[in-house]
Amino acid sequence: MTGVKSDAVSPVIGIMLMLVVTIIIAAVVSAFGSGMVDSQSKAPQAKVSATFSVSEGMTFTHDGGDAIPLDNLVFITQHGPGFGPNLEEFSEVLNRSIITDKDGNQVFLTINTGGKSSFNPGDTLYISTENCSMEMLQPGLYATYRSGGGAAVNALKYQSSKNVGKVFLLKTSDKSGNLISTSEVKITS
Repeated sequence: MTGVKSDAVSPVIGIMLMLVVTIIIAAVVSAFGSGMVDSQSKAPQAKVSATFSVSEGMTFTHDGGDAIPLDNLVFITQHGPGFGPNLEEFSEVLNRSIITDKDGNQVFLTINTGGKSSFNPGDTLYISTENCSMEMLQPGLYATYRSGGGAAVNALKYQSSKNVGKVFLLKTSDKSGNLISTSEVKITS
């Protein structure tokens, strides 16, 4: 048995090495690719609810999820179907300067935030009754009303006692337009 040849071992080892190298390269490319996706900014995931009372104003409550940076927070109201057919197109980005904390301090002015930089789970923000007027809360509709929109536009204002029981939507998003939360808000007296 002196004539045993081992020529077949080299090709098998070569193929095994090529497979290992291919697998390592695929793993590196995969890790790099998934790292690139993770580095893109994602909108926070959170649940934000609101209440609206004609006599007491509006509140926003962070019911859970990620903290939302205040400098990136946008609230949008949108009419619900109870206001009439095809009126869902009426939406307003809320003026951030009318939103306060429980003590009445403007939340979005850095000098008054007391170091607070985010809207955290359990936090509540407020809009006073005075700031729930059509002029402050719905400036686009107010401008239409002032330019002759009259009673038709006046029927769309949230602070009207005629709209108690109707629902509008509150959309919470970031400044890039990424939707964070949507909730229905029933107008109460």
